[in-house]
Amino acid sequence: MHRILALFVVLAAGVSLFASPSITAAQTQPAAVDRDAIWPWELKMPADIQAEIDAEKKPRVPILVWVPPGSEQVRAMLLIVDNSDSKEFGQSPAVRAVAAKHDMAVVYFRWGVESHMDRVQDIFDGIAEQTGMPGFKNAPWITFGKSSRGKFPYYMAWQFPDRTIATISYHAETPSWPMADWSNIEDQSILHVSANGEVEWGGTFAIHVRPSLLNYRLHSNVLPHQIVARGVGHGDYVDASGSPGWGKSTGLETSVQDVWRYLALFIDKAISLRLPEDADSTDGPAKLRQVDPDKGYLIEPFALEDTLRRSRLDLVKSEDGYTVNPGEEGGKDSPPKLNGYAEIAPAADYTPAPGVPVVDLEPGKSPTQWLLTKGLPFAMQTDPMQDVSAFTDLRPAPGDTLDIDSQEATFTLIDPKEIGRREGIERGIAMKGGLTPKNNEITVLGYTVLKVDKAQAVKISAGHSLAVRIQVVLNGQPVDDRQVVQLQPGLYPMLFVLRMKSVTWGEVEPALTAATDEEVAAARESQAAKSQKEAEFQARFADGPLDPWTYIHPAAEVEQSNRRHMLWLPDRELAEAWIKLHTPPAKSE
Repeated sequence: MHRILALFVVLAAGVSLFASPSITAAQTQPAAVDRDAIWPWELKMPADIQAEIDAEKKPRVPILVWVPPGSEQVRAMLLIVDNSDSKEFGQSPAVRAVAAKHDMAVVYFRWGVESHMDRVQDIFDGIAEQTGMPGFKNAPWITFGKSSRGKFPYYMAWQFPDRTIATISYHAETPSWPMADWSNIEDQSILHVSANGEVEWGGTFAIHVRPSLLNYRLHSNVLPHQIVARGVGHGDYVDASGSPGWGKSTGLETSVQDVWRYLALFIDKAISLRLPEDADSTDGPAKLRQVDPDKGYLIEPFALEDTLRRSRLDLVKSEDGYTVNPGEEGGKDSPPKLNGYAEIAPAADYTPAPGVPVVDLEPGKSPTQWLLTKGLPFAMQTDPMQDVSAFTDLRPAPGDTLDIDSQEATFTLIDPKEIGRREGIERGIAMKGGLTPKNNEITVLGYTVLKVDKAQAVKISAGHSLAVRIQVVLNGQPVDDRQVVQLQPGLYPMLFVLRMKSVTWGEVEPALTAATDEEVAAARESQAAKSQKEAEFQARFADGPLDPWTYIHPAAEVEQSNRRHMLWLPDRELAEAWIKLHTPPAKSE
């Protein structure tokens, strides 16, 4: 039997974990409903929980339920908790087609089930009574949660592993590893998928999600994988539900409809694998099948980057598994790694045009005098940290214009309100001083000229994430954050190209700080590794896109010792869908 443990709200209220409250579910008799309605049933919680909801004066009923019109029994359930477009996912044609195929009900909770995990059975007993469909009492489920409700999918799996077919984390918190000590998971082969945006939360798909899911593969029988929406942040799809772009995907970024169709196919596969064809939960829980992982497909750890055609992001392995958020290793006082070395000469025969700022290099301080293009209300298509070649030769004057993704941008002198200020000192650019549009997407170029009075080594400071992309160019040469650069006396045209998507930083401070002799030596050493990594990247894509079947394999064909170091897919059909979802559109010539 499952151990029924109350979670945070119950603990906070001082309720015993082992109490057996004699509270029955709502006794509402089944009423005639329109089975063709989007949500035929609007139901209440058990009486005492409903009283809590009513006391909070919540105007909406807490549970919506849909059962395929042709289904006479409930064999499985998709459980969704309220957040953003989660309800629309449960209404999507792809999901409902799969539901009809498997007699799967969709249950949408507008209220926090997580706060009464010890009452879950009472809740489903009440749904069974109010709908007149006894399968709700014992039917197994697939759980779905988004963003701040992201704990729900895996908390339900931890608490009720024998009843959980699969879990879906949709732009949600990472399923944490190790599991909580109250988790009941033993050897159950629960399927899981995490869906994130490519630029969501600074690259959480690689920093947090990937290593955590690999730890589940390494240490449990859970069978996880992940998908990533190209060009998308925290669910900000160009065709998101309720947006002006609803139903109008551009093809440049991943469509929310494509993600939902993929997740629907995942649900189809999970039910087919785990729920026996003759399963009937009317009289008791159905016993879910264990999945043989050697009959699925395995995805190599860097398959996402290789399919998206981008540089591989860090993945750190230790004796215990994979490190989540490796950037925190060593603590906040650990010095950041240096990122290569370059020697750049000053501009030859260059006289800045009238009105172009010329500022003395102050190591450690970002310039405050710039020519800026006013913030364009979109994230430029090209990642400037991947390709900035269209801008390296720019030496603009005030009033000069350029075209960015068919939008005209004009260089003007920085407005005083756009000058950044930190710790009482003016530095860099204040993005919220009028530059940033309200949609949290922006493209900005900045230009100034540095006057260097002596030979010196400096470190480039250009903080960035997967959502905030900034490329600095010194005298026509792109330079990287934490790269050490040797300068000589003279003028250095300095350009930055900034793209932000789904996030807005308050300030941007591209700067040059003094480098020590030790740092110069370390940077020279790091340049060799950096050059090798770049050469490997160029070689990987020298002949164009990679054949995805070079990094997605039938599990039985992978060395046994490597299998648990890869994420898992049920079969070739879902593997083909995974490839299609992640493959960027062909570039037009």
